[in-house]
Amino acid sequence: MRQKRSIPFEITSVDSLGQGVSKITDKITFIPKTAIGDKGEAFIVSERKGVAFARTEKLLEPSAQRIKSECSHFSSCPSCHFLHVDYDQELRYKKENFERLFRHFSLPQVEVIAADRRFAYRNRIQLHYSLKSKLLGMKDPQSFMIIPIPECLIAVPPVTAELRRLYCNDQWIKEAPPHVMEGHVEIYWIKDELKVSWNRPYSEGGFTQVFEEMNLKLKNFLKEQWLTESPTNLLDLFGGNGNLSDCLNYSRRLCVDMYQTLPGEDFISQDLYATGALSFVQKELKKRSLLIESLLLDPPRSGLKNIKEWIKFFTPKTIAYVSCDPQTLARDLKDIEEYTIRKALLIDFFPSTYHFESLIILDRKN
Repeated sequence: MRQKRSIPFEITSVDSLGQGVSKITDKITFIPKTAIGDKGEAFIVSERKGVAFARTEKLLEPSAQRIKSECSHFSSCPSCHFLHVDYDQELRYKKENFERLFRHFSLPQVEVIAADRRFAYRNRIQLHYSLKSKLLGMKDPQSFMIIPIPECLIAVPPVTAELRRLYCNDQWIKEAPPHVMEGHVEIYWIKDELKVSWNRPYSEGGFTQVFEEMNLKLKNFLKEQWLTESPTNLLDLFGGNGNLSDCLNYSRRLCVDMYQTLPGEDFISQDLYATGALSFVQKELKKRSLLIESLLLDPPRSGLKNIKEWIKFFTPKTIAYVSCDPQTLARDLKDIEEYTIRKALLIDFFPSTYHFESLIILDRKN
C-alpha cells in the first residue's frame, strides 16, 4: 500500500471550489474544508506539475474564522464546503470569488442576497449506492468512495425523513433494483409530494430550483431591475416552464428549451446546444412575426458558448443572464463591447456549499 506523503500548509486564500490555498511548499496545494489562517499538516491525495491536492492531517493552528460544524458528517462528506466557518464568512468567500472572476470587467458593486437559512432547504437530493459494498451516500470525487450521510441537514424535512427511513436497518438495500449493482437514487419533494427515483435522469419528476424561497427572491429582484419602459418582446432561452420570464414586463415572449410536452403557445422545444439552434429559433420568430427586444437566459452549468452569435443577430436592448456557474458566465460575457453591465447579483441558492446563483443585467450602449 502506498504510504501517505505529508506536507506542511498555511492557508492564505480560498478558491472558487471552496478549497483553501497554501503556497509554502514547491507546489500550490489545495485543501478542502480549511479557512484563511489555518496552519497544519496535510497528506497528498493527488498531484501534477506545480499543483497538489491534499486533505488535512493535523490542524496545528486553527484560523480565527473557524467554528464547530453543526453537521456530524461534514468532515468526511464531499457535498458541503463551508460549515467550518459562519455564514457571514461563507458569503464573503463567495462574493470575493465572484469579484475575482469578473476582475477584468467593468463591474458595478456586487449585490448579495443571503439565504433565509443554511439548512433544511434542498427540495431534492441525489445519492449513490453500491449493493456490492452495501453503501449509500455521497461519492467522494477524488477517492470515489461512497460516504453515508444518514443525518444530512440540508434537505427539507420530508426528504430528510425519507433519507432516514432508507438508512434505517438498510431498508434501501431492499428497495434498490437488485439487477443494478451500482447506481443512484433521487429523493425529491415537488408540489407537496415526495418522490423517490432509482437510476433515472436527474429531476425526472420535473425541474425546480432546489431552494424555493430563494427562487422567489431572484424573481422579485429581476422584476424590480428589469426597468423596461414599456412591455417588451422577450426571448427566454433555457426557459423551462417560464419560471423567470413569468414575472417580467413583456407584451409577447418565446420560451425555448427541451420539452416533452409544451407548456403553452409561447413555448418551443429545441436543443439550444445543437447545430442550427439559432437558425431554428430565427425561423420560428419570423413565423410569429415577433421582433425580439430583450433576451433572458438561464443555461445549465456549461453556459452558452455562442451567446455572441445570438446577441449579434437580435441586438436586444436588455440582456439578463442567470447562471449557477460564474466561471462560465464570465467566459460567455467576455468581450461583449456593445453592452454595459448595469447590475451584478449574487444570490445564495446553495448555502453551505461553494455554489451560488449569479445574475448579470446588461444594457445596449446605443
